[in-house]
Parts: sequence; C-alpha cells; structure tokens
Amino acid sequence: MTPFSQEAVKSAEQYGAAAGLGVLVLFGVPIAACIACVTVVGLFIGISTLFVWSAALYFAQIIVGTVVGQWLMGRTSDFWPFVGRMAVGVVIVRLCTTIPHLGGWIKFVVILWGIGAISLAVFRRFQPAQATSAPSTPAVQPLPPTTTVGGPLPA
Repeated sequence: MTPFSQEAVKSAEQYGAAAGLGVLVLFGVPIAACIACVTVVGLFIGISTLFVWSAALYFAQIIVGTVVGQWLMGRTSDFWPFVGRMAVGVVIVRLCTTIPHLGGWIKFVVILWGIGAISLAVFRRFQPAQATSAPSTPAVQPLPPTTTVGGPLPA
C-alpha cells in the first residue's frame, strides 16, 4: 500500500471537503482542459489532463470502496488486509450502483466524493511545507504614528 493511497483514503473520510472539491474538479477540469486545447501549445496538456481526469473517475470508486470496506471491517495498516477491505468495499459500491433508478445517483455521489478525495490528497502532497521555527515578525517595520506615507503630518 502506497502512502498516497493512505492519504487519499484519509481525505475521503473528510466528507464535506472531499465532496465540495469533487464538484469543482468534476466539472472544472474538463472545462479548463478544453480551454487549454484551443492553443497549439496547450493541446498536449489539455488532452493529457482529460486522460488523467477520466482515469481519476474510475479510481474514485476504488477510494470510496476502500472507505466502505474499512467502515465494515475496521481500519488496518497492513497491505493484504487493506487490499481485502478495498475489494469488499468496491464490490459493495459496484452492487449499489446497479440498483435501478437509484444506482446512477449513487455512482454520481461516489465519483464526486472519490475524485474530491484524490484531489485533496494531491493538493496536500504538492503543498509546500511551512517552516515551524521561523520568527513571526513583520518584514517591514511599521511607521511612527506621526507620519504618513508622503512624509510627516503638517502641524
């Protein structure tokens, strides 16, 4: 089990953040990729982004399946029990998506939730680390109260 898969599953446990970001990514990425395809330089980037986005739609179901499997069987950090929980959860999610009249909505929610969790994990992975030992003093010293930006106050 890779650290990224653990991060994505942990991100999926934050329902609101994952679902909200999922709405943005589900609808925003294809629009941005199509806009990028307008230029010759952006054509490769736009098409590559669409391929990665479509793969993420499938992987989203696996992430949500893993969360469902861990709800039912408990959390684990070992590889094979993690894979077993993932398999059980994916089967349950796939069975739920086959329910007539309701399965499409369930699949839509699963994709929103999962793609948001993947995006949240990617965001956290590429976010720069904050320096903890840096002093919190302002970079510029404040002006004395009797001056303005243009010079001293008139008397």
